[in-house]
Amino acid sequence: MSRVNVASSSRVTVVFNPVKVHLGRLRRAVERYAWEGADIEWAETTAEGPGFSQAVRALEHGADLIIAAGGDGTVRMVALAVSGSKTPMAIVPAGTGNMLARNLGVPLVLEAAVRRAFSRTDRLIDLCRAEMVYPDGRTEHSGFAVMAGVGADAGMIHRTRDGLKAAVGPLAYVPAVLQSLGGGNSVDVSITVDGDPSVTTSLHTCIVGNCSDLVGGIPLLPDALPDDGVLDAVVLRAEDVADWAGIGGKIALDTVRDGINALLPGEAQPRPPASLPPTMEYLAGRRITLEFSEPEQLELDGDAAGTVSAVSFSVMPGTLRVVS
Repeated sequence: MSRVNVASSSRVTVVFNPVKVHLGRLRRAVERYAWEGADIEWAETTAEGPGFSQAVRALEHGADLIIAAGGDGTVRMVALAVSGSKTPMAIVPAGTGNMLARNLGVPLVLEAAVRRAFSRTDRLIDLCRAEMVYPDGRTEHSGFAVMAGVGADAGMIHRTRDGLKAAVGPLAYVPAVLQSLGGGNSVDVSITVDGDPSVTTSLHTCIVGNCSDLVGGIPLLPDALPDDGVLDAVVLRAEDVADWAGIGGKIALDTVRDGINALLPGEAQPRPPASLPPTMEYLAGRRITLEFSEPEQLELDGDAAGTVSAVSFSVMPGTLRVVS
């Protein structure tokens, strides 16, 4: 943890999604908690410019702090732009999942999040890189801060309508989840972790992550830490209701364990994680590559990333400075 360098002429850029954020409330909160004498600039995202170019311009203009106000997509774009710079990013979460904010303990209430943004303390965390190969041979690079996935996870993202998310929040994912849970272990993939030999397998879902928790504090990747320089992944193989019950039971027990461990005094022995059912497998490394027999849908931090033939995930340790 370090202190944000605050000068009397500090420049702050707020990159905000006007669809997600109540701009009047956000402006009032920023005016209330901003550093004295700070020059506040406002940069609105659009469908064509979801936050990356706005954050890049803020860096070029010498921003001392960039605030990402919006959903996971806005946060991801600003994080990719800020990555590798000395300028910290703060988050004012206003989306459906708010995954990075939840994992970093950022308040989900607007005013409290803005107050945290100007707290003058920041930390370095990892960012993840995704190298994607598309069916036409085209290759693109992108990144994510929390989790990426294929299988049911990506299917859920591709099937969820933005209008429904705006109306009912996280409940919008329920129909898409139910549609995506079928199909059994239909993803045929070759998995390579670091320099180990590749393993060819069939799976239902694979999620690679830099953080542990889903919405509700559910630890899908219980060993994942945002600043440990390691990628964690979980492979799910489920054919029927009994398989899903085993997976759900393991995750539920880990959720309870984490709650109990949080209440234990520092010297107490933490409760161990629940035993792993045969339908789940955890992986960890600095680089994880997935090569598919047939193109598969991919999601990055809740954003649909298209249908890919292969994808390589790698970790970039300590490259993102965040206020948390």
